[in-house]
Amino acid sequence: MDRTETIRLLGVVSLADDRAVRTDETEQAVQVELWATALRDVPYDFAVQAIGEHYAESAWPIMPKDIAARWRTTVRDRISRHVELHVNDDLPDIGWRQTLAARRRAVIHGEQQPALPPASAPTPAPRSEPTAEFRAALAELRRRNRERPAAVQESGAVR
Repeated sequence: MDRTETIRLLGVVSLADDRAVRTDETEQAVQVELWATALRDVPYDFAVQAIGEHYAESAWPIMPKDIAARWRTTVRDRISRHVELHVNDDLPDIGWRQTLAARRRAVIHGEQQPALPPASAPTPAPRSEPTAEFRAALAELRRRNRERPAAVQESGAVR
């Protein structure tokens, strides 16, 4: 969000809550700069929606941190659902990084839906009961571990 959008956003905030916007010109200039800095990565439309959601849940004046926190949560959610499907060997390394960054930005800003893993991706095997062979090996290992301290003490290594 740039400075102009921040001024528009503060106008929206003032319509919902006149306590949030400063009346002194010097304070307003500082407020615009602070909000613009805090919300530089947040799209304007998202910020307007976040304001509405905030006032639907709270009577407290909104702060830029409230909007930025909602944005970070949304970004985290979108990126956590996104899977890079493959590495394109035809692109040089720098081209691949630029393509990857562009795809992720599109997912973050909601311009593209997160890519899901293909249906052919392997799924983990269902958990099963241990076999008799595994249980026997585990019992043998435990027996050896119980005997080991006694053997060490008999050798005089532990005093």
